[in-house]
Amino acid sequence: MISKLKGKVDAIIGNSLIIDINDVGYEVSYPERAINTLVEGSMISIYIKTIFRDDNIYLYGFSSIEERTFFNLLQTVQGVGAKLAMTIIGFFETEEIIKYITTADEKSISTAPGVGTKVAKRIITELKDKFRDGFQQNTDGYSTKRNNVISALLNLGYSRTEAINIVEQLNDEINQGLEIEELIKMALRRTV
Repeated sequence: MISKLKGKVDAIIGNSLIIDINDVGYEVSYPERAINTLVEGSMISIYIKTIFRDDNIYLYGFSSIEERTFFNLLQTVQGVGAKLAMTIIGFFETEEIIKYITTADEKSISTAPGVGTKVAKRIITELKDKFRDGFQQNTDGYSTKRNNVISALLNLGYSRTEAINIVEQLNDEINQGLEIEELIKMALRRTV
């Protein structure tokens, strides 16, 4: 499964990017608000959600793990598929939509294209408790652990680029909730 791509933005077509990696072009759907900041020919590193359908493989790109996690969470709502989830993420900042969900602001949620009152109500009803149960803490914990491991590697003499590349290989382990000490040991083993 593809979970991250790093390459050159070869083309921007609507809400999709063609990312060139070693002369292979990957078409990736990308949030609208973020796609407007990209320039063809620039380098990009994005997190990917791969979705298999009968007729195709679809790649959805995100600037952060948190954004990808929220995309997955949105799809758990009845009536919200990958395309609508991507539209919502492309319309709102993640923190903004979380605020609307936790405050039950149905009117603001329904301003996103393709989201009517019924879908907005369902999003609030089905996701409100998930944020109370720690979605924010989970993503904050992820960021804190990630930053602590990067900091440890920097203190050991690794460059920032090397440290970030090493930590990106540990995404699954960080999400599993391993302790910082164990993550640092794993990071050091990856450098050997």
